[in-house]
Amino acid sequence: MNRSPGTWLTVNHLHGTIYFLGLALMIISLPLSRFGMSVSQFILVGNWLWEGQLRDKWQLLKRNIPFWVVISLFLMHLLGMVYTTDFEYGFKDLRTKLPLLILPVILASSRPLSGKRFHLLLNLYTIAVLAGTLISLRILITQNISDIREISPLISHIRFSLNVCIALFISSRRVVRKGTGTAVRLMWTLLTVWFFLFLFILESVTGIAVVLLATLIFSVYHIARQRNIYRVLAGIVALLAVISLPLMWLHDEVKSYYTPHLNDLGRLDMSTPRGNPYTHDTVHLPVENGSCIGIYVSGVELKDSWEKRSRLAYDGKDGKGNELRYTLIRYLNSRNLRKDADGVGRLSDEDIRSIEQGIANTEYLKGLNIRSRLYKILWEIGRMKQGGNPGGHSLLQRLEFWKAARGIIEEHFWTGVGTGDLDQAFRTQFDKMNSPLAPGFRWRTHNQYMAMFATFGFFGFLWFLFTLLFPPLYTRKITRFYYAAFLITLLISMLTEDTLETQAGATFFAFLNALYLFGEENHPGASDQ
Repeated sequence: MNRSPGTWLTVNHLHGTIYFLGLALMIISLPLSRFGMSVSQFILVGNWLWEGQLRDKWQLLKRNIPFWVVISLFLMHLLGMVYTTDFEYGFKDLRTKLPLLILPVILASSRPLSGKRFHLLLNLYTIAVLAGTLISLRILITQNISDIREISPLISHIRFSLNVCIALFISSRRVVRKGTGTAVRLMWTLLTVWFFLFLFILESVTGIAVVLLATLIFSVYHIARQRNIYRVLAGIVALLAVISLPLMWLHDEVKSYYTPHLNDLGRLDMSTPRGNPYTHDTVHLPVENGSCIGIYVSGVELKDSWEKRSRLAYDGKDGKGNELRYTLIRYLNSRNLRKDADGVGRLSDEDIRSIEQGIANTEYLKGLNIRSRLYKILWEIGRMKQGGNPGGHSLLQRLEFWKAARGIIEEHFWTGVGTGDLDQAFRTQFDKMNSPLAPGFRWRTHNQYMAMFATFGFFGFLWFLFTLLFPPLYTRKITRFYYAAFLITLLISMLTEDTLETQAGATFFAFLNALYLFGEENHPGASDQ
């Protein structure tokens, strides 16, 4: 039976409503729920098939050049199955990357959203990210946290920090949006500030770097567009001043960290107040917090006094699997206490619990403190210079991962190892290198560019870059603030993370990329209004 025009309008309205609700569930789920990401994709696919009109949709897709470039990233993974040997892992990887195909197909062949609906989605996203940050803050305040990553229970703290960056850029754009009232502008300003502060709470070096570099890029772009020479000069001076302040702070912090406050190392006491000898190692143990870790150490007194206050053995492991005695020595050093019975006696019960959990520096206990993350990085650099074991240290581990990836790339330069063999290639390479990493720490690249190079070879790597840059350049979306901010976030995150190697990461990229490229009605400045 033929449907009347009124019936068709009703059906189209129903599918449009389901489509928007699916998008809304997806964008809310990005910072909050992997399960929600999966459910929303089922809704979008089911509605897309139920709606029918597949011939019309094919006609839309057939002539959409950027769409084919976008989905070619998934097709390249499919092609990589031809010369893989581990099909089980390869099919698992294809399932993980399926959003790279599904979401662009749906958004590029569906009716674009009106500007009002598009911005409603962005507002829902910002609210969802805000909710996620408040959940994290509650955990931080009410629970005993030994690792800052524990405050992001819903999705990986790394993925969550990227969502916070995108929400920050959205809210900052809302601040200067035309027609925004004073009260609303103030609300968006407070949200922008909160999201930036939260990156410090989360100790997300990547997130902070994304925001600062994006701000620098947008500032340079804005200055370059000025036609008045005095405005250009004023902008350059202001920009240099803003850049120099954090660099000066960083210089002072690094100098303070590595410069011992105790300059006269030739007049060290040789025995404790109890008459036991001190050991003073100024060669093998580094400087931390401006103090030599290896001076004023009495192992006999430390062992005896520690085991009177803790159930953990002095010669055993702390909560993070590190040598407890070393954690204790570093903690006492950060408190400017001697490493003897008197030093342990001055520790509070809370200090004892922190040491048991594996916290080796009192700076690590301070919330909203970028110095904490900086000190961890400086400690790892010091360990690296001394040839320390990289296990359990994020920076050192990444260097070991990159070393392994480089070995795989050199051996499989032109073709890569194929979609399913990268995991096995890393295990083999770690063995070849005699890597000091324990099996539990032998992970993959933590660099998406190197991962693509190792998987698909030189030409596959070039094509990967092409799939990231050509669509926004071709559609000129790269000149729009929201897409430019998203692309900067993505490109920087891929330097230190395998952004596309998890379902949450692949969905984050696939959805926001497709939404910005294909999801909105295409009129000049649409997404920036």
